[in-house]
Amino acid sequence: MIDRDSRIVFGSLLVFVVALTGSNIAEHQFGASLHDHPVLSFLVFGGVAVVGPQLYLAATAEEPWSRERVQFVTVSTAVFATLFAADAAGMWYLILASVGACSLFALVCYEVFRWHRMTVDEVRPPPTEP
Repeated sequence: MIDRDSRIVFGSLLVFVVALTGSNIAEHQFGASLHDHPVLSFLVFGGVAVVGPQLYLAATAEEPWSRERVQFVTVSTAVFATLFAADAAGMWYLILASVGACSLFALVCYEVFRWHRMTVDEVRPPPTEP
């Protein structure tokens, strides 16, 4: 029996394959290629295949892996945005580069806030009962 995490990841990969198939059909029928639209390519590849299932699992899981899943999502978003920005030009490059930079900035802010909360909790004395 396949566990829940694997079913979700395999399901997202199935949606990704269906999206690529639809893209190929659209390319042959209408001449619109997924390669010509880097933001759409980023959303299909990065969002559907990698980020979507990991964010869903992080939001619904009751295990301690949620933090690691969010860290993986932010780093992979930055990597995919950088990779797809290399093929983009003009405004699309700026959009993809901003998405990558903002995801890393959000991760750094989250970790600094979490570190600050841990140090404040260590310094603060435990509450006393009356």
